[in-house]
Order: sequence, then structure tokens, then C-alpha cells
Amino acid sequence: MNGTAVFNLKNAENGREQAITDGKVRSAGVSCYYMKEIDDFLPKVMRRPVLVQNEIHPYYQDRKVTAHIQRLGIAVQAWYPLGGRGYTEALLGNKILGCIGKKYGKSSAQIVLRWELQNGVAVIPGSGNPEHIKENISLFDFELSGEDMEIIAGLNRDEKHDWY
Repeated sequence: MNGTAVFNLKNAENGREQAITDGKVRSAGVSCYYMKEIDDFLPKVMRRPVLVQNEIHPYYQDRKVTAHIQRLGIAVQAWYPLGGRGYTEALLGNKILGCIGKKYGKSSAQIVLRWELQNGVAVIPGSGNPEHIKENISLFDFELSGEDMEIIAGLNRDEKHDWY
């Protein structure tokens, strides 16, 4: 597998994370773990995951879950940080995000990604478009105001865009 080891903590044999112990991987994370899942899981493993990847975007913020995982000392990463396949255009076309973007001279995508970063959520947006890739990394020369953070928080619809 080209030096990349895939390891699923959920299936750790006898509570041992052998791939980590053997040095095949440095750390592991889980996906789609919410409060019950992470709380049930942690007592079963010797090494807690370093990251939980969950769907997070302005229309599905899941703030209680994110805060719970972060309090456990586990990083949270946004799955579908820009709304997900079939939903990105609608999210990035949101007029409120567009107005905030104009204020900072940034695109709606940059506003969303910066909002997630300021909430302590890691983002890795995918794109094959070189212009979008450049735009997606240009997030560190501005900071959203507290007021703008609250405005974006107000966009929450508890609207999941994935099947799980």
C-alpha cells in the first residue's frame, strides 16, 4: 500500500492497537463518532484516537458533539467542510456568506473554512481546480469578528448531507 497503513480502531483486537504498537502507523482516527460512540469506544482502547472526522459545515454544525470531542483532547476534522457533493454550490451561494466575504475581500468558501478553523475544527477541502486549491489555503491573513462568527453560527439547520 505504498507505505500507508490503514487501521480501524473500531476493530482493534483485544483492545490493543497493534498497528500503532508495531510502528506501522503513528496514530489513528475515527469517523462518524458522536458523543455516545466516542464515550462507548474510549474505555475499550489503550490509545485514544487523535482525530474524529464528522460532517461539519454552516448548515450542520453539531456544536455539542464538537465541543465534547474537543474537551476529550481529540482533534475534530470537518467532513464536507463546504457542504458536500451536490450541496456545495447552494452553501457557497448563501447571501449572508457572500456579504461577509465582501467585507473581508474573500470568497464564501474562504469564509466558511476560516469559520471552521476559528471554531477549532481542522479542514481539508478537496479540489482538483488549481485556483480553488490556492483559494482554500489562503485562510491565514484574516480573522472573522465575533459578530461574524455568530452570524454564521445562526445559519445552522441541522442539515446533514451524507447518508449516515
